[in-house]
Amino acid sequence: MRQLLLDITEIGPPSLDNFVSEGNEELIFMLRNLVAGSRQDRFFYVWGTTGSGKSHLLHSVNSTLLPSEFKVRYLDCNQVEMPDFDADVDCMLVDNVEKLDDAAQIRLFNLYNHFRESGHGVFLASGPLPPAQLGLRPDLATRLGWGLVYQVHELTDEKKIEVMQDYAIRCGFELPVEICHYLLKRERRDLSSLIGFVYALDKYSLARQRPVTLPLLRELL
Repeated sequence: MRQLLLDITEIGPPSLDNFVSEGNEELIFMLRNLVAGSRQDRFFYVWGTTGSGKSHLLHSVNSTLLPSEFKVRYLDCNQVEMPDFDADVDCMLVDNVEKLDDAAQIRLFNLYNHFRESGHGVFLASGPLPPAQLGLRPDLATRLGWGLVYQVHELTDEKKIEVMQDYAIRCGFELPVEICHYLLKRERRDLSSLIGFVYALDKYSLARQRPVTLPLLRELL
């Protein structure tokens, strides 16, 4: 059943359309302009707690720009050791920038300067804290703060419950609020994971031909 919980491909990949923008309206507006071709602002840094949606936003920009002639590269510093920052791209997306070691920080610093001096290239990075608090090289932290800096505000629990229940209704069933509270207390709290649990619970309910209840969720988990 754990495999079922991870199989959430039918929900769809991250996009700006399926990001709940409450509290982040200005940021979403700016990113929509970016992917639509407005390059007036070329340097962005977004920060927020785990589960706030930073990676969702970077993946959204990546997936939107990839089909175009715009050369884009996404790097997750949690997964890539000593990443190679290629200057021959139109857009560089650097997720979890706080994980970079000293050598990679120097390369990213040089890439940022190249983009800035050439007047070409879009740069978007993410981290858990404002640039000055990341513990990176001071010169790189300063560069990250030169562009537009946005905090990605996490949804309140009440809003997450509202989104989960709305998703359930669109799937054709009602989601008891006690299930929402149970998931928020015991499982991953980011919205993508929560929706994944609701999706899996719906499939499990249909397979067992039983109503969606808290005991059924506990059985699934």
